[in-house]
Amino acid sequence: MEKVVEVYLLSGFLGSGKTTLLQRLIREAERRGQKSAVLMNEVGDVNLDGLAVDETVPMSELLGGCICCSIKSDVGMELLNLIQVHKPDIVWIESTGVAQPLEIIDAVSDTSLYTKLELKGVITVVDARHLLDRIRIGTGKTFKLMKDQIRASTTLLLNKSDLVGPQELRELQDWLREWNPHADLYPTVRCEANLGFLWERGRDSGVRAAMERQGNDAERGSDHSSGHERQHDQDRHDDDQAHPDHHQHRHDHDHIHVWTHYLENPLDSELFERFLQELPDEVYRAKGIVTFVDAPSRFLFQYAYKESDFMRITPQKTVHDVLVFIGEGFSRSDLESRLTKLQEASSPSS
Repeated sequence: MEKVVEVYLLSGFLGSGKTTLLQRLIREAERRGQKSAVLMNEVGDVNLDGLAVDETVPMSELLGGCICCSIKSDVGMELLNLIQVHKPDIVWIESTGVAQPLEIIDAVSDTSLYTKLELKGVITVVDARHLLDRIRIGTGKTFKLMKDQIRASTTLLLNKSDLVGPQELRELQDWLREWNPHADLYPTVRCEANLGFLWERGRDSGVRAAMERQGNDAERGSDHSSGHERQHDQDRHDDDQAHPDHHQHRHDHDHIHVWTHYLENPLDSELFERFLQELPDEVYRAKGIVTFVDAPSRFLFQYAYKESDFMRITPQKTVHDVLVFIGEGFSRSDLESRLTKLQEASSPSS
């Protein structure tokens, strides 16, 4: 009898910690004797997060677009291929941070017509500090996208909870409960949680409830949202009516931009860390592979909201030193100028 493959979607805005969670989930599945496979989407042209996953885990990559729109049609084919070729017990789909979960849920459900799979849950990782900042601002496309990701979830990890105070943490939990009262909620640091709950009870009904919940919100204009949220939605609706052609195919993440820059020479590690700390606020996320003049190995780095992390890597295939910047409204020419100065200062002749 053909087994039913379990599928989980990992959602969350840029830099929230999805890849860290993915690593933990793969280890937990392995501990339970289950084989994992990964479908990973990067909005850029290179898959850097995939380097953090053990090379023995089957992986399919969707690059250069958002999994919920421009390459959504590829999701079913790649998912089907992963299952037929590698025969995993579980498939983890890590979507890019700007993806709408409901679109991916729809793509996965289509695939269930052709092979035995079941979408068991949508796990959204929320960056506590970033969400708090967005709540203080109160409006904006990023804020709306983060709320959409939260509302579509069956499990919420309020990650990086150590970066906010106890009162702020309670406030964030209250907001999450208002937006999604049905999801399991876990405050975490580096996505550390007892993940056994995923295996201890089925979540398919939770996925359906999440889809219905967000659909109902769309129909009634999010009646339970606050007054300033409704006003923002009305302003956007009025703008759409005024410019119907321009907004016909717009997505909530159209304001997010990606710039990929390949490096030709190694960098000075201290100067590079300073470069990351001085990135403009408009750069939400940066990642890449770097070689340092003062270190013997190469590094995969991750940057989100003034915090950076480095991991030594030994690539098994040819990969290039590369930097990827993701954000809204940042100046590419300014970043290029900063990088030029960094590369010149890192040169042995300088």
